[in-house]
Amino acid sequence: MSYSLSFTKSILVVIFISDKIRQNQFEFLSTADISKYLSIPKPTLVKILQNLYMAKIIETKEGKNGGIRLMKDPSKITVFEIFEAMEKGKSLFQTSFNILAEGKRPDNAQKSIKNFLTDVENQLKNELSKKTIAEILVEMNN
Repeated sequence: MSYSLSFTKSILVVIFISDKIRQNQFEFLSTADISKYLSIPKPTLVKILQNLYMAKIIETKEGKNGGIRLMKDPSKITVFEIFEAMEKGKSLFQTSFNILAEGKRPDNAQKSIKNFLTDVENQLKNELSKKTIAEILVEMNN
């Protein structure tokens, strides 16, 4: 499998930012605070934030009162959007086999496996698109 740990961490980052701002604790959160409270090394966090920024999930503000906040309401951000920001079209499963066996049966086996794994990945993406950050915030309070 090839999805990165940064994907999972990026969900936590978005939830953390959303939750702190929702509680009116901050207008913007600093990178240092996010790094500290989520135990994410700053270089890793910077990469996560860059990807979230390019996907228009977060915005940044320079200066003393600056930092990071969400660009849109948590109910409008799906886990799939975060996934796409972090993984950028990367496949979960490797499906290039490079086997020496040739013929109809080995070709059909490879095709069957690839189709199955593609279907599984599409189901995963479909499920990720159903869950919003707002729903996770509600579940946190249960």
